[in-house]
Amino acid sequence: MRLTSLILLGCCLWSSGCQQTQLTFTPVEAPKIPSFTAPTNAPAVIQTNFEAITLPEVVPLSPNLSLHRIPGPPSQLLGIHLVAVSPNAPYENLDVLHGALDQLRLRFANRHDLPCIERMAIHPSIHSLRLSLKCPPSELQQAVDILAESWSPDAYRELDLAKLRRQLALEKHIKAFTGSVIEQVWAEKILGNAHPYNKALNNKALQQDLDLPQLLALVEQTKAQSQWHLVLEGIHEVDSPSKEQITASLSELGKTAEHEENFVDIFSPYGKQLFVIDAPGTVQTQVRIGYHLPLKAGSQEAFACEALSHWLGRSFSGRLYYDLREQRGLTYGIYGRCFNNPMARILKYYGTTQQQHTGAFIRGILDHLTLAADAPPSQAEFEALQTSQFSQIALRQDDSSQRMEDYSQALARQTQRDSRVDRLLLWQQLTPEALQALAQQTFNHVPVIVIRGDLERIKPDLEEKLPDWQLKLISID
Repeated sequence: MRLTSLILLGCCLWSSGCQQTQLTFTPVEAPKIPSFTAPTNAPAVIQTNFEAITLPEVVPLSPNLSLHRIPGPPSQLLGIHLVAVSPNAPYENLDVLHGALDQLRLRFANRHDLPCIERMAIHPSIHSLRLSLKCPPSELQQAVDILAESWSPDAYRELDLAKLRRQLALEKHIKAFTGSVIEQVWAEKILGNAHPYNKALNNKALQQDLDLPQLLALVEQTKAQSQWHLVLEGIHEVDSPSKEQITASLSELGKTAEHEENFVDIFSPYGKQLFVIDAPGTVQTQVRIGYHLPLKAGSQEAFACEALSHWLGRSFSGRLYYDLREQRGLTYGIYGRCFNNPMARILKYYGTTQQQHTGAFIRGILDHLTLAADAPPSQAEFEALQTSQFSQIALRQDDSSQRMEDYSQALARQTQRDSRVDRLLLWQQLTPEALQALAQQTFNHVPVIVIRGDLERIKPDLEEKLPDWQLKLISID
């Protein structure tokens, strides 16, 4: 019996007769909407009364350097944040600079006799770069000196650049292995190949051949295009001698920033093209669907992006999660997010599904976009959405790290108003019909779709369930 089994197995392998299991593709179903019926004996929701945040005290120290004093959490430590912002142009090669700063942080911790430096944090984004420390008030000046030293060319001369190059190469391989490459392709398609954001990262030549002159040039370019803000969180007062010392420490950073020409968005829609990254052998399909929204000034346009992302994609209480996961089991998670940056506003829905669910999953998302534009939410669903957003805003305001992140992004967008108050007012004024109107303005356009999966296996399902979409294969370097 054992010999027979071995013979059969050998024949199977020799003849390649052990074929992959035939997929049975999941059928399309009409979208389902949550009911939001309150449970019996559930406690009443108490409406929170929000108060405006105490406005920061801003003191110009030089033409390109400002000191900000903002409230902080009850603590014996000060939040000390050196924030560089570049509102008119993205920071280039931020991945390389982040790696260098992280290595520099470890060297500083070994060199300086300042215990709080061990908690130095680096917060990079496309238009801002924040270095943060939490130190006792008595160590304020020493902490500022160290933050300033982080931008001194001499500090980078002792870095292990070979190690940095290996780290960048390893991160590239990890992203390829984990499927993160879809985010790069998504950015290229949703922004357009010519967008400055797509030129700002993943400089392969620099990552492979990085040397000291190139790194120093990158540091100087970053400094030259930046506006600088020292944000002190939780300090009661900054006296005149302290301001003079801070100004002297940061004097090399306060030079006039380079001003870029105004950005012009030239994105052109693709029509019904579904971009596919072929990944043979993968058992799941990654899906990204979204919209390149007009980059207009004003809180109303940014709010529309936020409202639509939360209505359909706010985790377990959003329409997509409720239907595609809770009701139909097509995914472990489907989410929405709005990216509101100075040079791009993007609405994105994203999730992962199994091969056999690919067509039904994508159609399910598209059908929900159509449904949102066709009819307003019920009053119960709308009130649940409002309550969720009021709660999230309150929680975010109570978290000092998220509050500081919001403040840094406001500096990058050059807005000094309390954006939380504006958002609360817009949510309070919103109606179900107005929310539907926002959906119509966006969802009546053709979305951008990028997926990553085993094309040979999922192609028949895609062609059957999305017959009016053209599949376009994307090659990855």
